[in-house]
Amino acid sequence: MDQVTASWPTTDILARVQAAIPTLRRSERKAAALVAAAPARVAQMSLAEFAAAADVSQPVAIRFCRSLGCDGFPGLKVQLAQAVAVGAPYVHSAIAAADSASAVADKVFASSIEALHSVRVRLDLAAVERAVDALARARRIDLVGTGLSSVAALDAHHKFVRLGVATAFQPDPHLQRMLAETLEPGDVALAFSYTGLVRDVVRIVELARGRGATVIGVTRTGTALAAASDIVIPIDTQENTFVYAPMVTRLAHLAVVDVLATAVALRSGPAGAEVIRRVKRAVRDEWLIDPDGEDAS
Repeated sequence: MDQVTASWPTTDILARVQAAIPTLRRSERKAAALVAAAPARVAQMSLAEFAAAADVSQPVAIRFCRSLGCDGFPGLKVQLAQAVAVGAPYVHSAIAAADSASAVADKVFASSIEALHSVRVRLDLAAVERAVDALARARRIDLVGTGLSSVAALDAHHKFVRLGVATAFQPDPHLQRMLAETLEPGDVALAFSYTGLVRDVVRIVELARGRGATVIGVTRTGTALAAASDIVIPIDTQENTFVYAPMVTRLAHLAVVDVLATAVALRSGPAGAEVIRRVKRAVRDEWLIDPDGEDAS
């Protein structure tokens, strides 16, 4: 079992099965399909029963288990049983049209909690450190994102403006392109994309990189945006396919924004804290109650 796999939470076993399917042999995919469809049932099977139900040989079944980082079929059964006990099949199940409001709320909250935990466990801290170094030194930070990914870009814009760094965000991708052409070495383009395959986002970061800026990509592993970035913070969430918008990934991206902004703020020391206080005072009169505890009136 490799170090990364060993650090994954037990409830992530079903996500690991789904992620592994494209890399498996045809016979192993039969085993994966059975596990994904009936994890509780598989957890009660013997190796012979599992192989027969999946229509594969026992050696193929064992090889499939080991490809997931499990210690053979007994190891897979243990992880499946634990996942079933904490409700992982429910977490990873699709929202159905007939679901009640209570069921929808349970599934959305459970999948969000599970995804955030999974992202934290697998967060590439070395990449985060490199990103913080680049952001803390940046003369200017451009935030890049379109569609729903613009939510994370806008949030990052708000966070880094408070730190006194020259920060730019434009919702129009054409303006993002133009801004990218004005970047210089020492500047940073921080880009967000769930799929990592959005033409505008990839083109923008290519322009930024061509100008000598450092590109930080918050996206899926092995995507076009990842390839075009100097630093990649991979966010490989499992989205609910019934839901049209990448809700869980958006939450993960926002959490990464908070990690980066907080770490950069800590790096700035007393001078940075004073900037944050000045920015806070600039909008103080918008509060009905003073944020420092005094009545604004």
